[in-house]
Amino acid sequence: MANTTLLRGLCPAPFFDSAKFSTDGGFIGGRFCAPVPQISADLTCCIPCPATDYLYDDNFQTWYRAAEWINVAGLFFCVFLLLSFLFLPAEKTRRHYLSYCLIVGVMLMALGFVVPLGVQPDQCYDQITPNDMYSNLTCAFSGAFIIAGGLSIDVWVFIRALSMHLQICWDVMPGKKFFYAAQVLGWGVIAVFFTVTITLTGVSFRFGDACHVNSADSMKDFWGPLLAVAGAATLLQLATFFYCIHVYLKNMWSDEKTETQSSAGLPSYTTSSLRTHSARAVYRRVRKVIWLQWRGITIVIFILVDIIFFSVVFVYLNSVESSASKHMDKSMPWIICLVSNPDHREKCFHLGQDLFVNMPTVIAILIMLSFAGIQCFVLLGRASIFKAWYEFLRSKFSSKREFVSLDAKRFSSDARTYELLKVGNPSIKSPETVVTSPAANEFDLIRRSATSTPDYFGKEIQREYRSPTLSFSSPRAPSQAAIRVDLDPRATYARGGLGLHPPVAEDDGMANKI
Repeated sequence: MANTTLLRGLCPAPFFDSAKFSTDGGFIGGRFCAPVPQISADLTCCIPCPATDYLYDDNFQTWYRAAEWINVAGLFFCVFLLLSFLFLPAEKTRRHYLSYCLIVGVMLMALGFVVPLGVQPDQCYDQITPNDMYSNLTCAFSGAFIIAGGLSIDVWVFIRALSMHLQICWDVMPGKKFFYAAQVLGWGVIAVFFTVTITLTGVSFRFGDACHVNSADSMKDFWGPLLAVAGAATLLQLATFFYCIHVYLKNMWSDEKTETQSSAGLPSYTTSSLRTHSARAVYRRVRKVIWLQWRGITIVIFILVDIIFFSVVFVYLNSVESSASKHMDKSMPWIICLVSNPDHREKCFHLGQDLFVNMPTVIAILIMLSFAGIQCFVLLGRASIFKAWYEFLRSKFSSKREFVSLDAKRFSSDARTYELLKVGNPSIKSPETVVTSPAANEFDLIRRSATSTPDYFGKEIQREYRSPTLSFSSPRAPSQAAIRVDLDPRATYARGGLGLHPPVAEDDGMANKI
């Protein structure tokens, strides 16, 4: 108690005298201090750290913890989705490199809130100074993850919106050139602005357990580029929507296709009907692309709303902080309330929130950012993924990894038992062909042959040969193939020659048609 009184100096409670603290550690620019010439000419009093304890009630910490746990769930779903893309077949997941990159960005953002949840860092370096990335390692990691995640989500949402705009509005399918350009430019822009922000602007504890970008120079280093890319993505998305509406209205208001009879009696089409046909073709193409890309369109809209809302609120907060230190007359009602009620700061919460950002807005930002991972899982995931995982795990851990027929296993040693026909069992019926079904007596003949002689290659079924009336061929035994047979021209209806032996008649193929 004596130490606290000494640190206050001439400042009224709950404020502390800034002259009693060193400037060697922590984020000095994060102190909420103001000169008080009414008490002493060189007196500067500061609000205790963390300042959020004098702006928001205890429910703020409850909501902040809830947002962190939602980020844990979102991170789990994103990891599950990423592993599904890596290990499962493409036809089950419908994976795409734009989905990969967007999920990586969402995971980085979620890690910025998950890391402080596990560590529970100390937000303050001393009674009036918050920690920054140089005085607290957890702050450095959480701030770096949030910056990298925010930039990655922003850039890849823009590239996704550009890809859909090209497909829908210009009928251009992005190929390998677009892929390589997107990878180089996308990650290159992210790396440049991340390096500039983390080195020149830095991060510190501003509210909650996660570190955020500092106020000084943040507009030109981080928030300006972030809003520029998000604005470009928004314009592309709006242009795509307006084009879709234009195509729909053009198809709806176009005249019906009419046919006229030409002088030759054939149907002909007027110029207006050709335009109608073209409008309907464009409408069908656009409708097909939208049906295939509706998940990507929806996730772009959700993420853009989150990014723009998050950026606007922080830009407003930075402007309010800079103006409050320069115009103390706006902050005097809140300061006087705190001096009058040092032990009951809840009476001054409404004045502080009117001056800075109210608690519902801050909670809305945290919850919206936390649901980004769950949104990606719902919109980019598919029900077929779970079935594919079940089949994948069953193939890896099941004892029977290959289906083997019972008949094939039983007669696998005999090469002649390749058919699924149980030899010796007359109750099994051979499958009928698709074209026609054999007669019942032929089934009996085949079954008796199979029962008596299982050698399918050794014997043939003997059938009586009937020679057609006009056929010039007849079956001969193989042993008589070399014997010369004298033919009677009268029997074969052949014309006699000039004392020459008549030639042997060739097979005309009629026997093959029996």
